[in-house]
Amino acid sequence: MTELKSHENNIAKFDLTVSADDFAKAVDNVYRKNRSKYRIDGFRKGKVPKKIIEKMYGPEVFYDEAIQQVFPEPYNKAIDELELEVIDQPSVDFDDIEKGKDVVFKIEVETKPHPELGDYSELEVEEIPTEVTDSDVEHELSHQQDENARIIPIEDGEAKEGDTVNIDFDGFLDGERFEGGKAEGYDLVLGSKSFVDDFEKQVEGHKVGDKFEVNVTFPEDYQAKEFQGKNAKFEVEINSISRKELPEIDDEFAKDISEFETLDELKEDIRKNLKDRKEKAVKTQIQNEAIRTLVEKSDVKAPEALIKQEIDLEMQNLDQRLQQMGISLQQYIEMTKMDLDAIRGQYRAIAEDKVKSNLVMDEVAIKEGIEVTDEEVEEEIKDAAKQYGVDDYEKFKEIFEKNISRATVEENIKRRKAVEILEKNVKLVPKKEEESKED
Repeated sequence: MTELKSHENNIAKFDLTVSADDFAKAVDNVYRKNRSKYRIDGFRKGKVPKKIIEKMYGPEVFYDEAIQQVFPEPYNKAIDELELEVIDQPSVDFDDIEKGKDVVFKIEVETKPHPELGDYSELEVEEIPTEVTDSDVEHELSHQQDENARIIPIEDGEAKEGDTVNIDFDGFLDGERFEGGKAEGYDLVLGSKSFVDDFEKQVEGHKVGDKFEVNVTFPEDYQAKEFQGKNAKFEVEINSISRKELPEIDDEFAKDISEFETLDELKEDIRKNLKDRKEKAVKTQIQNEAIRTLVEKSDVKAPEALIKQEIDLEMQNLDQRLQQMGISLQQYIEMTKMDLDAIRGQYRAIAEDKVKSNLVMDEVAIKEGIEVTDEEVEEEIKDAAKQYGVDDYEKFKEIFEKNISRATVEENIKRRKAVEILEKNVKLVPKKEEESKED
């Protein structure tokens, strides 16, 4: 039975002993696996005796790999016996290894902290309105009108705000072409402010086939330092111009895009859907505010190891989003002129807040004695299968369980239940009026 030497400031210290026999067996396994790599005169390949190799290279020649073989199983067993919630890789030290003697590993490993919770019997959260206004409905109608617009090619007219122009451009800085300043067949919506300064305004008024110059000045706070405050020239050619022709919003429009006969019926349906969406969004906002309030009332610190893990997840999500856009992470780095550390740094504050929230929710789950049933775990996996649109549930479940531990699934369920408890303890209060600024 492994004994804990100390557990202070969330650092657990204990010794782990591997018997001399077990270590010797591991060394023999490493020798048999690698002996073909050693070539010594007088011996055929793969036939060099272990003692000869150890004599030439030292007895420690097989130790590193032997340690990798014998360490994980007793370490994981010790973690379970000691009921430690480890959050990082262990720091491992040991004295010189001697043949015929047990190997004693000195372990230090960071464990999950348990915050001191504040009082969550009543959490004040400002009221968030859920009413849907006429303006909200009109805005949604305009969106649907835009989605159902006809795209008309403009062959002779001049480009104007709102048009989509397909252009070739080539950028110059101090008379030299610069990286990322050239493109062909680029679709630009005029008025979208996608490009620097008044680039788009200078494209307005030109026709298909026009070749012209656009002169801009990069802002002083531009993300790429080498461009800040610099004047640039672009050689531009318009390949095509297209313009949206919006349909009239009337009863015919309602019939065309929906199952309703009249515009009033469509508006009523839009109002109902907006109401449902808004109520769900407000529910999530209230939950998030309840968590934030409790975090502020609690004594909680975010360990660096957990922050790093959260940043890793954010980077994985970023990579996936970029891939969906057909961009690699390396291309994104080149486009933004940021290195990997700078990109990771952008996610640090988000990651720290997420870690604190999770630690607090985990502590609420412990305090409330929240448990998770087999049925709830099964339902969680089924929901995941639905989200991914998978029909073969059993196959999905097999893959899911190989990649995501049951402990992780249970942790997520417990956190949701903890949030529901906080939500029940929320007291909605009127929104505070902003104090007027004194002259």
